[in-house]
Amino acid sequence: MPFYEAMYLVHPSVDDERLAEVIARYNQVVESAGGVIEHSAKWDRRRLAYPINKVQEATYVLMYFRADPSVPAELDRLFRISDEVIRHLIIRHDKPHLVLTAVTPEDLAEAEPEPQPVATEAAAAAEAEPVAESVEEEPAASEEAAEEGADEAPAPAEGSSSDEETA
Repeated sequence: MPFYEAMYLVHPSVDDERLAEVIARYNQVVESAGGVIEHSAKWDRRRLAYPINKVQEATYVLMYFRADPSVPAELDRLFRISDEVIRHLIIRHDKPHLVLTAVTPEDLAEAEPEPQPVATEAAAAAEAEPVAESVEEEPAASEEAAEEGADEAPAPAEGSSSDEETA
């Protein structure tokens, strides 16, 4: 049986209790036709990128299932005639993909990285060492410039050297 992904947007006027019934009804359509629901989940109610039939937000529902090719056609027909579903998309995958789920605030709290341990003195010294070397190189460069300047004849002063030569 092919693997399918269906996402549909439910009208915001549908309350949570009725939303559970809508989800169960579409899951039942797949199961009654001999399909297997791999995963079905309600995502958040979100603001839409653009209005759909003058509606600004909707509840996202995602469903992964395996079924005969006739099942997505039946789901498509039911989505189109339903007043609760304002937009839908059914995709056939050649291979099963990872099941995507919505990220909740609890998931984010669990995934926070642990604080890094404070750097040891040896690590701090190793980090400071390259800075000290670069500071030492700068005076060497200025010494080289001074040596190059010593090879050249100093420029005569404006008033004193021209007066001495003419006198």
